[in-house]
Amino acid sequence: MGQALSRSESREVALRLVFALGQKTVLDQNTWSLALDGKTAPAPEQQYISQILEKFSAEQASIDARITSHLQKWTLDRLRQTDLAVLRLALTEMLLGTVPVPVIINEAVNLAKKYGEAQSGAFVNGILAQLAE
Repeated sequence: MGQALSRSESREVALRLVFALGQKTVLDQNTWSLALDGKTAPAPEQQYISQILEKFSAEQASIDARITSHLQKWTLDRLRQTDLAVLRLALTEMLLGTVPVPVIINEAVNLAKKYGEAQSGAFVNGILAQLAE
């Protein structure tokens, strides 16, 4: 058994799984195992990740439409896939309403910086600020 996940690490696992769903990957045990990266998810963190995945799966079209409405001269298919996954995760969290929006945006920007390119953090911050209005 690996180390237990913190909330930020759980958000990172959720990002990996939202990314996988966006790529039409089936979320089987192997996918979950890869996303967990050797760590264990205590029950509250498993529930948190599952809530995000359920909400995203149920509302992906609506989430994508909201993101698209704030893109200027861009379409979803032109976005970097990691940036799109971060936006999808953050908007899903906003829709759940269990985490304060400034925390969601801060965590999303950090994920975008970690997984994206140099400008990804600023891009994600700008889109999420508009979505939060």
